[in-house]
Formats: sequence, C-alpha cells, structure tokens
Amino acid sequence: MIEQNRNLLLRIVIALASNNMERVNVHLQKAHECNIPHEEIYEAILQIHLFAGYPASIEGLNALYSIYGPIDKSREEFNLELFEQRGTQLCKEIYTSVFDKMMSKMTNISPDLARWMILDGYGKTLARPSLDITYRELINLVILALGQWKHQFISHLRGSLNIGVSMEEILDSMNILREEGTLSSYEFACNVIEEYKTL
Repeated sequence: MIEQNRNLLLRIVIALASNNMERVNVHLQKAHECNIPHEEIYEAILQIHLFAGYPASIEGLNALYSIYGPIDKSREEFNLELFEQRGTQLCKEIYTSVFDKMMSKMTNISPDLARWMILDGYGKTLARPSLDITYRELINLVILALGQWKHQFISHLRGSLNIGVSMEEILDSMNILREEGTLSSYEFACNVIEEYKTL
C-alpha cells in the first residue's frame, strides 16, 4: 500500500464526511500536485455515499471535477447478476467465518437491507476493481469512527484484518483523524481498537 496515496485519500474522505470543503480542496490540490491517480480519488469519493451519504459524494465529486477535470473512464455496466456474485464473494472474504451468521441476522432484521447490502454495498460499490479493497476498508473505518458507530467499526476492523491490512496500517490511518482535527473520533477509534484486542 502506497502510504502517501493512502493518507491523502483518507484526508479527503475525512474532510468530506466532516463537511469541511475548504480542507477537501486543500487535499485535492495536494493530491493533484503529487500525481495521485484521478481514478483512485474518484473511486474513494464515490464509495463514501455508503457511510457518509450522497451529499458528501456529490460535493466531493464536484470538487474533484473542478481540479482534475472529467473522469476518463466510461461508467460500469449495471449488472445485477455480476453485483450479486462479486458482492457475495467480497462479503465472504471480509466476514469469513461469521458471514452466514451476519447474513442471517441481517435478513431477520430486514431482508430488503440484507440484499441491498450485498448488491449495492459490496457488489456495486466496494467490489469495483478500480481501487484496492484495503484502501476501501480503511476509508470505511475512518468514516465509521467519525460517526462513532461502534458495532460497524468493529465489523470493518475485523474485516480489514481478514483481507490483510495490518494493525499498524489501521493505527496509522486512525492517527490521521487526530491530525485532521477530529480528536474525539480518533479517541473513539483507539478505544474500540484496544477493546477489540481483548476480545
């Protein structure tokens, strides 16, 4: 994982999820100067609608367009069969042995949301090939820390480790929350990670 790319992507999405457009533009300009690939930033911003909402993605993509210009790639074909297949596969890679239990619980709570999670969350969004899943999971973690969603944070913490992200990389990524001025989110993340280590 290229540390500079990772850190700039995280700074951009933290600023977006915090609705700090001044910081978003600063980080996007820095990313452009550092030749961070347009497509990686596009994918990171596109993804955050899952945890930070459509407004964050829309504002972020607008800011990205103003600095980088239009994305040089045709849109992905909408293919439900593909989304279900690759979404299920990715979700199993992330949740491993607890996948069946998690899906059973989600289906009991809401069969609609359970299917949307596979199709929209994992299949249509997180399994897109243009950004490595390790980047994507760290993005999910910082946004969940901003919202202090403990159970979801733990799920994606476990998932990050399952797909090969090291605890050192996770802690380095959480440190960016502190550097970006979101101290309470940083403290939340550190506390939950310490709690997780004792489970």
